[in-house]
Amino acid sequence: MKETTKRTVKNVFASLIKNDSAIDGAKTAPWWIAVIMFIIGTFLPIIPIMVNNSKTYGAQYISSNVYGYEQGLATEAKELKEKGYSFKVEGNSLIARYNDELINTTYEEVDGVSKDETPLATYETVKEGVKQYSFQIFYSDRPYSKGTKTISKLIKTIESRKYIVGGEEAYNVDVHGKKASTYTPSYLLLFKEGFYSKIYRTNSSSAGSVTYTGYDWKNAHFDELLTNILTVEGIEANLADINYVNGVLNNFKVVANDSYKNQKTYTFWFQSGLYYGIYLALGVFMGLMLWLLTRGKNNPNRNLTIWVGVKISWWIDFTPGLLAMILGFVWSAAAGLAYIVLMGLRTMWLSMRSLNPALSGQ
Repeated sequence: MKETTKRTVKNVFASLIKNDSAIDGAKTAPWWIAVIMFIIGTFLPIIPIMVNNSKTYGAQYISSNVYGYEQGLATEAKELKEKGYSFKVEGNSLIARYNDELINTTYEEVDGVSKDETPLATYETVKEGVKQYSFQIFYSDRPYSKGTKTISKLIKTIESRKYIVGGEEAYNVDVHGKKASTYTPSYLLLFKEGFYSKIYRTNSSSAGSVTYTGYDWKNAHFDELLTNILTVEGIEANLADINYVNGVLNNFKVVANDSYKNQKTYTFWFQSGLYYGIYLALGVFMGLMLWLLTRGKNNPNRNLTIWVGVKISWWIDFTPGLLAMILGFVWSAAAGLAYIVLMGLRTMWLSMRSLNPALSGQ
């Protein structure tokens, strides 16, 4: 093995912890060594981000405590079906019908209130003779974000409604005061482009869980929604049977997972590409910073070129990338920022220890 090759191999491994080896490698090794270390170093912290995104699924919001959501869903879906409602996907849109007649909710008003602001079905709980709203199903044919009447505005309207705990009286701050105990019913909002749902804690206006954004009907695998979720294989339809109720919830989980597939794919590639682009730009930026830090009149490293400065940044890139990958798996919330912080610290350490004029002149 040639001496230059030995020197390069030694610098590659030593640069993981030694700044001087990274600087020497950037100055003496072939440029493609720096490029390879840079590509690998910036890709490593992307791995936990990709893994975390691949683990998300549409039914995640109903994977833990659902606060009676399952009973409300099963009961009201059955009630809607018995009344003659149906929901079918036609041309990637969820079309609602009542006794085979199309439901148009957006511009129909009752006493000045849009029809879709009134729930199609409401499930009530009864405790010691006291009734409370627990779960509601809405349908709207509004667009999600375009126009004056949108799904996002409807969501705000639904979630603004609060009721006094221990009954079904609507909360009014002027009547009940700011300290009154209020609750908000959990709800499922079906609309043409997808669905949105939020689960509230019992006797509270604080949400326990909520769907992601971006659900659609492009991957729907059912002929009619209510029939699909109410048909539990091997179990007779009985709302008093917890196995049947859980079976209905499991059927709806399949619908939710299918509805989130497109958004999941988009989020996976968008976030991965976005962070990778940021990391690549950061590697170049840190190289420019190293070059600027050596521009002092009396700095012995004034002969450092921009290209060498960038290569030094690429040579030190692997260690922050490796540590960021490990940290991203241990603490998923830090996956995106870990590399940025660690790369900044490594660059600062190198500039202070190895490119510092006082230390370099010794």
